This record gives sequence, C-alpha cells and structure tokens, in this order.
Amino acid sequence: MGKSKIKKPTGGSSSRRIPESALTHPTGSENADEQHPSFRFEHTDQNRWCLSQWNSSEIDDLIRALKKIKRYTWAQIKSQGSKQRGGSVGCGYKLITNHPKLPESISDDVKLSEMRVDERKRIFGFRVGSIYYIVWFDRDHSVCPG
Repeated sequence: MGKSKIKKPTGGSSSRRIPESALTHPTGSENADEQHPSFRFEHTDQNRWCLSQWNSSEIDDLIRALKKIKRYTWAQIKSQGSKQRGGSVGCGYKLITNHPKLPESISDDVKLSEMRVDERKRIFGFRVGSIYYIVWFDRDHSVCPG
C-alpha cells in the first residue's frame, strides 16, 4: 500500500490570497481608537534591531507584553503613554520624532512610536488604523537611548 498524498489546492496562487473582506475593519460608529491593536510584521527591518538577536527569555517577555497590550484599546494605550520625559506608565506608548532612518519600505511621513516591553526592551513601529506595524525590536534601549 502506498502512502496517501494530500492533494494540492486547485486554482492559481490567487486562491491563497486573503479575501479583501477579511482585511477590512468593522464599519459603523467604531473608530480605530476604540479597537484593540493587532500586530503586523511586513515592514520589520531585516538589518537592524532584529528579533533574531533576542534570546528565548527576552522573546517570552515580548510575547507577554504583546498579550498585555492587546487587552487595551488604542484610546487606553495612548492615555497610558508618556506624559513627560521619564513619566511612562503602562506600555509607555509615545510618538518618536528623532529616530534612526527608517527602512526603504516605509514612507518618511509615518508617525513612528515606541511601546515598552519592560524596563529596557522596546518595540518601535507605526500605526495604521488599529494595526501596529513593528519595525524594530530594541532589546537594550539603543534605538532611541535616553
């Protein structure tokens, strides 16, 4: 008896595409600040501040932080952000204006922000609607030290 094989899906690569309806956000009175964040990685820098530089316990810290952040709406996340230098609470969300050059796939006009993983570790990215695109995984507070 031969091994049974799983049939390949029929149709071209288009059958593997995510339907556009799955990518759209709910309509109605709900705006992006009332939604919980989701995280995407299409614009993650492959050359600097990479997740591959983190050890397993640091990655565990990151996963815990992302799960914690996901519990809040964007309005709650922004209200917990830094009000003044050294005054971060919660996930420490704050917009960053003085930052290293962004990867080429990212427009220069995005509003880069950081969120705290813990005392030293940060993630840097930008928000489009309720989605947070992570650009850098900063394990030692070196993207924007100080």
